[in-house]
Amino acid sequence: MWAWLEGRGPTDGFGQATAPVPFGRILRGSDEALARKWRSSIERVNQSLAYELVADKIRRAIFLGTFVPGDKLPPERELAKQLGVSRMTVREAVRVLGTEGYLESRRGASGGVRIVVPDESDEALRGRVRRGRKHFEDVMDFRVATEPAAVRLAALRRSEADLARLAETLEQMESSKKKPEFRRADSAFHLGIADAADNPLLRGAVEDVRAAMFIPLDALDFEVMLETSLEGHRQVLSALEASDAEGAQRAMVAHIEANRQKMRLLLSND
Repeated sequence: MWAWLEGRGPTDGFGQATAPVPFGRILRGSDEALARKWRSSIERVNQSLAYELVADKIRRAIFLGTFVPGDKLPPERELAKQLGVSRMTVREAVRVLGTEGYLESRRGASGGVRIVVPDESDEALRGRVRRGRKHFEDVMDFRVATEPAAVRLAALRRSEADLARLAETLEQMESSKKKPEFRRADSAFHLGIADAADNPLLRGAVEDVRAAMFIPLDALDFEVMLETSLEGHRQVLSALEASDAEGAQRAMVAHIEANRQKMRLLLSND
């Protein structure tokens, strides 16, 4: 049937040769409508430079809490090898993130590139969330659409090792004294649930939404964030331990909506 790809001309479904169709005729009729559909649905490709991709990876790791203020990036040579890029590319990515206020380079024996906190007050952060209110609501909607589905699967598929890791991250949250420490443990808890769900697509979605929560989480007062999150996480973990899929799903929705309401209240009171 596909013999014409090898230059012998088209065939019917039984291998019988058929007359070739002129190319001009292929582009007429219904194919022209298909071509219009392609043109309207395929967006222009945005070509990113290599250093922009590296900067995105490091920025995402910071947003997820993988790196927190004070942490030191791997040496330039090691990071370049790990990412499969040149040292010049890594250097340019570090420069970009430095101008954004996320990285700081220091010289000397104890020097290197370290994670820092952008110099922005809580009031300024809340202003950014307020101006991007629609985006915040979109992020919370995405959380409601993905994380309850992940925790439902996790309740059915989790192992004892998964439960132990989640309990450990909950303890880390309880002992957190600063926002960066809490963010690291909070992300580890939610991503740990996604890992226990054993679904790569859901895992990717949860990671995306955790990265998008970076600014809204930092805009919350730490004490308010800690109190609200700990209770919600305890309820989620309790349902997971009981393999209660419905209960875990309800607990996750309640946890997300409680955070949404806290943020709305905070923004309305400013």
